[in-house]
Amino acid sequence: MATELGTALPAAGLAGLRHWRHDLVAGLQVALLWTPFSLGVAVASGAPPIAGLISAVVAGLLYPLLGGSHVTVSGPAAALAPVVLWGMLTLGGGDLAAGYPLVLVAIVLTGLVQLALAAARVGQYAAMLPATVVEAMLAAIGIMIVVRQVPALFGVAAPPSPSVVQSVAAWPHLAAAVEWTVAPIGLASLALMFALRRWGRSGPLRWLPSAIVVAAFGVAGGWLVGLPPGQLVRLPTALADSLTFPAFAEVAARPDLWLSLAVVVVTFTMIDGVESVASVKAVDKIDPWRRKSDANRTLRAMGVCNLASGLIGGLTVIPNAVPSRANIDAGARTLWSNLYSGLFLLLFVFALPGLLGRIPLAAIAGVLVYIGWRLCEPALFARMLAVGRDRFLVFVATVAAILATDLLVGMLIGIALELVLLIYLLTPSLRFVLTGRLGPRDAAALLWKNFSGMFRSPVIKHRTEERAGVTVHVLTMGSLVGFNLLALEKLVERLPARHGLALRFTESARIIDHTAAEFLQHVEEEFAAAGRPFAVEGLANFYPFSAHPLAARMQEPHLAREQAQRDRRAQQMAALAAELGLEFSAGTRATVNRHGFIYLRRGDQREESNLITGVRPGGRVAIFDYGHTSPPDYHVTHRHTLLVYEPADPSAWPEFVLTPGHYLERYLVGLREAEGAPLPEGYRLYTPPGGAVPAFSPALAAAIAAAGPLYLESRRGALLAFCPHRELEEPAMVRRLHALAADLAVPQPRL
Repeated sequence: MATELGTALPAAGLAGLRHWRHDLVAGLQVALLWTPFSLGVAVASGAPPIAGLISAVVAGLLYPLLGGSHVTVSGPAAALAPVVLWGMLTLGGGDLAAGYPLVLVAIVLTGLVQLALAAARVGQYAAMLPATVVEAMLAAIGIMIVVRQVPALFGVAAPPSPSVVQSVAAWPHLAAAVEWTVAPIGLASLALMFALRRWGRSGPLRWLPSAIVVAAFGVAGGWLVGLPPGQLVRLPTALADSLTFPAFAEVAARPDLWLSLAVVVVTFTMIDGVESVASVKAVDKIDPWRRKSDANRTLRAMGVCNLASGLIGGLTVIPNAVPSRANIDAGARTLWSNLYSGLFLLLFVFALPGLLGRIPLAAIAGVLVYIGWRLCEPALFARMLAVGRDRFLVFVATVAAILATDLLVGMLIGIALELVLLIYLLTPSLRFVLTGRLGPRDAAALLWKNFSGMFRSPVIKHRTEERAGVTVHVLTMGSLVGFNLLALEKLVERLPARHGLALRFTESARIIDHTAAEFLQHVEEEFAAAGRPFAVEGLANFYPFSAHPLAARMQEPHLAREQAQRDRRAQQMAALAAELGLEFSAGTRATVNRHGFIYLRRGDQREESNLITGVRPGGRVAIFDYGHTSPPDYHVTHRHTLLVYEPADPSAWPEFVLTPGHYLERYLVGLREAEGAPLPEGYRLYTPPGGAVPAFSPALAAAIAAAGPLYLESRRGALLAFCPHRELEEPAMVRRLHALAADLAVPQPRL
């Protein structure tokens, strides 16, 4: 099978070993990241630091043999550190040393439960959890990490606290214990993490994980000030003698622990499952080959890894988005990069124990505080508010519930709140009953119909039509929410590979929630990438809760028909469209990457607005404002004005990417840099291996210089252009982008 840009789809299984050169380099990068990262997760969990390395090694060695995904990296996760700490405090009665062997029993049992759930194919059900509740869980975990690591940042060994409130309340009492030789190292480490986030994406440091740079800085700083052993990571001199094993005998002899153990296992299983599915789906979106992971196989693999890790004293193991991103950026092709990272980690543990033992705990705290901040930063709250006030309410309430109780109870409260909110939205208005427009019995029957519809298949009717010679499956839909998505997802997966899909929302559908809107966007992306027809019909009668393309919406025809007042930018672009004789649409919609542009694969929350379209001599032009989020700014929207030009002759241009300097270099998987081609000054040209190389005429080079510096990409008979160094373009620059289309209409000679 061949993918876009002429690169072969990397083989899975044993055949994937032929990609060892790429995977070996990626494995080294991941191991460099895992070393301080896994140590930090263990420290944040209250476990011995070696436990983090053990779980990372176990996951690295076992995960490639079990499959389930393609470039996802598994191991200990910072998001689970507060959960493990809570489990140790719960089972150990507040004593971490006593709770550690007991929590290992819980990890082993969690692995067994995961294996049973995978055998029953339950892994797919984790995706039914409301997306907002999952986001809130991660934000609450980020707050926990930050609060509990602040004392360590200043060299203070704070006693573990079961709640965030108690941890914050203890800060004033810990102020007198601040170590002023340690605090500068911790604060500088944290500042360095943020600095590398902003400026470390270029220059010699761009290939080194930020965490390893900070760890090296910490080692140097600790050596200069002569930090005592108590302020450094403690690693055993003999690994075999330091292994801790699960306390099965103690659990069997203490029935008073069984209920608490069951609660810990259920919590681990639930959080592991939700985070695993969320991480795998997130990584699938940034996989250069857009391969899809198997949720149940992943759950089975995590069960085996947790079982093995717990038996020899390691932490819980899940797919992890942070090292997975590093894995992809380093050029990984297959899951075997996990194996190489595990082998490198083993080498580090046995060959460099003295060096690892010189890393200051304050530097580790700096890395953890940064990671926690990334999970809960204010931009995330702002994004949830932008999606809709309903989402913001559920999000904030779930975060507060988790912080006030614990993760399991807080998530259950969030799910319950989601249900209550949906019931409220679907409840017939009391004024209809009071005014006699609806009888009490009819109102109750309507409420029950709407409520029960949230848990049964949303597909009311399924038939096929022939459209333009393609078989299209037309599904008449009822209300679509996160709790009934699974039936639709299974049906879509069973459709023949080349058939199209049309979802028709009629008056039977009352609501489409945020989780469902995310699912519809994902399906549309998949169908567009495969060149299959896809349509959502009937949305004109739905009123969106906000301007966000993934906002929930209810069927309110009279509100949907009211045209919202255009903002200044929309008025500006509308006037420009009229001046150019083009059509204009002000609405915000999810971006569908129909042409497979590499740039449009990046990040998440992709949306476009203020769309200017029309036909010009030689082709069709589209200019629009585009926004997306991408690492490391996961919750900050990056905006640019894009030009997409489709020549009348799709073969007029070969496939290529023209970049100003090294822009997007690490994402250009499967391309090679063209040497010796005449290019505008300061640009680099990338083409598929063996592909034709365009020769840019002086007129086109001048047009690019006038509108630039531009990123220019040719894919599937279309060209994309924008300036990566500017955000939304002013009208004058939009006119230049429009003028550029005329130059792109002229085919260029090929070398």
